[in-house]
Amino acid sequence: MISDKSLYTAFKEGDLSSFEEIVIRHRHSLVYFLIQYVNTYENAEDIAQEVFAYIYLNPDQYNDEYSLKTYIFMIGKRRAIDMIRKLSKYQIVELEETLVTDRLSLDDHIFKEEQIATLRAYINQLKPSDREVITLIDLNGFSLKEAAFILKKSVTATKVLSHRAKKRLKQKMIEGGYTYEV
Repeated sequence: MISDKSLYTAFKEGDLSSFEEIVIRHRHSLVYFLIQYVNTYENAEDIAQEVFAYIYLNPDQYNDEYSLKTYIFMIGKRRAIDMIRKLSKYQIVELEETLVTDRLSLDDHIFKEEQIATLRAYINQLKPSDREVITLIDLNGFSLKEAAFILKKSVTATKVLSHRAKKRLKQKMIEGGYTYEV
């Protein structure tokens, strides 16, 4: 599998199929990340399109100090906040599917969907900052450093926020009769 950085380099050199592969790899997870900020799937999809259009039109803005996925999510978060400011109201919405399932049998897929629905219900009971850090680190696989960059917090503050968010999630799940494992 070709790395994101290699694809981005090829895109900057004029290979449009590399850009298409970047979009395919990251569009769904970006949209589902953005849903926690905006009120509809359609708004999240619009922002994702804006993000990829920005990257396409401004290829030299990417600094490879961070992963391409981190850069994409950071731009997405900024655009979502801009939309919220324009709409002048913040609505909490249910997270859509946050884990992408590939090559699973139908039974495995159905079981995974049930787990996701249960987890989503408990995550939605948390305050927005807790939902955000859990979504970034635990559901989208960002490192603490990458999540800190997106959240505009220090690594230490992000680590503390993540720990406390997991504790609150654990408590909610225990109260609901479920067990919680990190």
